[in-house]
Amino acid sequence: MELAHDVVRLGFVGLGEAAGAIAAGLPGPAAQVYAFDARADDATVRERATAGGVALVSTPAELAQRCEVVIALTSGASAVTVAEELAGALRPEHVYADWNSASPDTKRRVAAVVEPSGARFADGAVMAAVPAHGHRVPVLLSGGGAEELRCRCAGLGMNLRVIGAEPGQAAAVKMLRSLIVKGLESLVVECVAAADHYGVTDEVLLSLDGTPDTSDWRALSAYLHSRVREHGGRRAVELDEVARTVSAAGVEPWLAEAAARRMRWAAETS
Repeated sequence: MELAHDVVRLGFVGLGEAAGAIAAGLPGPAAQVYAFDARADDATVRERATAGGVALVSTPAELAQRCEVVIALTSGASAVTVAEELAGALRPEHVYADWNSASPDTKRRVAAVVEPSGARFADGAVMAAVPAHGHRVPVLLSGGGAEELRCRCAGLGMNLRVIGAEPGQAAAVKMLRSLIVKGLESLVVECVAAADHYGVTDEVLLSLDGTPDTSDWRALSAYLHSRVREHGGRRAVELDEVARTVSAAGVEPWLAEAAARRMRWAAETS
């Protein structure tokens, strides 16, 4: 599916840091970029608009009138409300993309608001820090409008990849990847807080070098599942002791206790 568009008229709902960084990299001759932001009087928003060559509009309806592609980049909490505000102005020629960090259920709710207008919906998951990549940030797409969005933006140098036809599939990848990434961050915080108490932080961190090998996550997942099936019960008992160690350091052992529960569950259901 290839669409012939000399100029892509693209609009952002929300001109925050992410949308501003994407807009700033879009090639001027190939893209006309607009944005609606409720904070349009804010100096930072206006600076982003100027830097990115973005024309600010006064209402969501005006944004829809000026653009064929609308990308919402506000917040997961406001995703449905934003879609509701725009739905009455959407037409069959629109692609409405929600690139907020939100659950699959939220993306499906947005699709249910958008699609009765005849517009196609594309669920988007931004998979890296936008300021570091600008308009080339990797974005996974799913939903009925995903392929059309990719094709319409094909000449803009964007890094868009369609992974499925259902709204929420792209969001599921983002959310479950975040479970690992943010979970690891939280584990390190809990671990180091307790290790500082015992004066062993350097030794704990040194002992982790190279463990585990994360160069192949599919192989690592298979290995970890096999270890849990074989030793999950015993490891849960060890994690109970870990929780006591963390608690004795004056740190609430939230993650240690949760890990013990999950280990028991995995051992019992494998």
